[in-house]
Amino acid sequence: MPSTVTRRPLPALVSLVALLLLTGLVWWRVLHRDSGGAASPNPCPSSSTAATVTLPAPADVTVVVLNSTSRAGIAARARTILSQDGFNVPALAKNDSAAKRDKILSTAEIRFGPRGRQAATLLRYYFPGATLVGQPFTSSTVVVSLGAKFTQVALPAAVGRAMAGDHVTVAAPSPSPSDAPASGSASATPSSSPSC
Repeated sequence: MPSTVTRRPLPALVSLVALLLLTGLVWWRVLHRDSGGAASPNPCPSSSTAATVTLPAPADVTVVVLNSTSRAGIAARARTILSQDGFNVPALAKNDSAAKRDKILSTAEIRFGPRGRQAATLLRYYFPGATLVGQPFTSSTVVVSLGAKFTQVALPAAVGRAMAGDHVTVAAPSPSPSDAPASGSASATPSSSPSC
């Protein structure tokens, strides 16, 4: 006996056309992805097209280390390692405020004011997975509050590899007043203009 039910091809056809349009849109976006802006002219020929970012030397970065966890001694150990790595860590490590206690779930929270942005970026290499948090600080001091996922400060070799991969370099430490050239003498500091 022949079936009296007739199939309606329109819903299936509409679904198929919608899927084809969506697939086409995805491929068009993949193939026409913008690289992030127009290329800027480079005054010097270079084997690499990536820009290099220069961050301050550890000796020029002042850090306060806090512990926001219930694990004893981790801030003191981190402070010691940062001092050994050349950072200026004048204050003893201590616990973070009660409001922050056990609230930082990442490796660390790096707090900084406008003058400490580059220093905070440098410290983020020492605390992979840390969260950068801007604050209304007026000084360039950076506060590192260790969180639940903190295990250790990154080793200098790992920091160097991560920075090289991101095309980041560290500036030479600022000279201390005793290292500054006497007035009237020639400065040994190279100029900041690129030389090819």
